[in-house]
Amino acid sequence: MTATVSRFEARLAPCGKTHDGEQMMTKDLEGLVTEDLRYSCGCQSTKEEFHDGSVHRMVMHHNGKILADEEIRGE
Repeated sequence: MTATVSRFEARLAPCGKTHDGEQMMTKDLEGLVTEDLRYSCGCQSTKEEFHDGSVHRMVMHHNGKILADEEIRGE
């Protein structure tokens, strides 16, 4: 498994305002990829791509409200 953490410049956060933050990306040798964005305001966005091609995405406002929680089935 590999993991990388990096900072990103200001971009539009789920709350609608521009914030910088941190991106964490993990990959395993079998195809699982997870991308986690954490904005300085507290908003979060997570995307998981599974081995079968399925994708789960969740977006959370910094007040804790879930803005999106969706799953796309793979083949």
